[in-house]
Amino acid sequence: MLYFFCVLSLKKIIVLFRNTSLLDMPTERSNHTSPTPKGAGIIVIPFIIFSSILVFFLNEILDVKWIVFFVSCFILMIISFIDDLYNLPSTLRLTVHFCCVSLSLFYLKEEILEYSQNLEFFKILGLGPEIDFFIVTLFLIFFWLWIINLFNFMDGMDGITSIQVIFLALTTNTLSLIGYLNQNFQLLSVLILAAFLAFYNFNKPPARIFLGDVGSIPIGYLCGLIIIYGMLSFNVFVPLCIIVMYYLVDSTLTLLLRLIRGENIFKAHSNHFYQRILRSGQSHYQVLLKFIALSFLLFIFSILSTQFFLLSLSLSFTSTVGLIIYFWKKGKNE
Repeated sequence: MLYFFCVLSLKKIIVLFRNTSLLDMPTERSNHTSPTPKGAGIIVIPFIIFSSILVFFLNEILDVKWIVFFVSCFILMIISFIDDLYNLPSTLRLTVHFCCVSLSLFYLKEEILEYSQNLEFFKILGLGPEIDFFIVTLFLIFFWLWIINLFNFMDGMDGITSIQVIFLALTTNTLSLIGYLNQNFQLLSVLILAAFLAFYNFNKPPARIFLGDVGSIPIGYLCGLIIIYGMLSFNVFVPLCIIVMYYLVDSTLTLLLRLIRGENIFKAHSNHFYQRILRSGQSHYQVLLKFIALSFLLFIFSILSTQFFLLSLSLSFTSTVGLIIYFWKKGKNE
């Protein structure tokens, strides 16, 4: 049902946005050549939030913690929609991101405390529970902020974010079905999957609409929630990180290279490895097929990592770096 509602709504919104300022106009750093509506997140994200609240309520699993998560996601959607319209200062956007993440982690404080107390590394150091808690919380704040923003950074090619979210949802649902995550994650992943399958119909090459910040920022928040909550309560950090391995490695390497070159990391750019190969002549469809093939591999490695930790992690990292090297070699003489 959610899938069909999203499809019908997206059809309407594409027509509406063509007559507004919510058009992504091609620039020198763009990967498309014609004006394309952006802001599909204004449809996709509310459908996910409100359907999740309804389904959680009907299954009697909606508590204050999850209400805070969904409200935080909604706040991020609103501020990002305003940013799509008026280009807000990066300091304001990051402040809102920080507040939403910090509030969410406050409601995970018991999980963070238990997790930090069980870390062998901290037991060896003997720093004390308060310091252990502070270190873990600080790491989670920055990691969650990084996930939110890397989903925003990486949303620069037809279909790439749709496929990434679809595979993360599939992985989360599979881990729930085999007993590694609970019902909350299973239901949330099914709803995210339905919404992004609908969005993919319009975002696959050639894209008819993009997520916009209104979509990429809150879905980055939800993906970060799944990864971090899954780590704290169910010890599935590695499987969930494996499925987003390409996003993590591409964004991190790109950021490091920009820092080395002395570039302004807050300024928009098109230096991601998949963007380089797009500019070298390969089509969005050709590059997306390679990303889908990698995602299938990472999905398999993610599930296998529950039994074969080091082997799966090594293979997933090697496969991801291999694709990035391929993109780099093919695109370096652009």
